[in-house]
Amino acid sequence: MSLKMLNPNADVLNKNAALHMNINAAKGLQDVLKTNLGPKGTIKMLVGGAGDIKLTKDGNTLLKEM
Repeated sequence: MSLKMLNPNADVLNKNAALHMNINAAKGLQDVLKTNLGPKGTIKMLVGGAGDIKLTKDGNTLLKEM
């Protein structure tokens, strides 16, 4: 069964394009997480779709909420 049959909105990429997309995603996560590590790390404000606000310095919480 082809991927397009399972999900017609899916993008089909060659291996180089997929690799570059994964690298860019990892760099984006790195940019978000590196500023909240260590004793001088910053607190992040997370705003949910319903307007609820969370303040956290925990990388695990950031990843779960993204």
